[in-house]
Amino acid sequence: MSAPHAAVWLNADEAHIYRFGAGEVEKRDVKANGDIRDDRAYFEAILAELTEVEGWMIAGPTGPLKDFEKYVRVGHAEQLGKKLVGVEAMDHPRDGELLRHARRRLAF
Repeated sequence: MSAPHAAVWLNADEAHIYRFGAGEVEKRDVKANGDIRDDRAYFEAILAELTEVEGWMIAGPTGPLKDFEKYVRVGHAEQLGKKLVGVEAMDHPRDGELLRHARRRLAF
């Protein structure tokens, strides 16, 4: 993926990763394998979709959102953690709604 910005929406079952730039949007989905608090493979699969991102945000229900944010910020993805510009509680936004919010949040 080459788009410079990303929005990740996740819950306990799946994550939707949107990479975007000026016009293009690329979407990837990642499925969870079990209890999200212990699902390192799930979190690592999400992070793998964020290589070379310049700025990104996380959205989702509070529990999974906080678990993933903690995973990112506490030693598992320190460089990506520095590029994280927003953490937003959102239950089930439509794709367009999440992207509009992410573009505003990333001032893009």
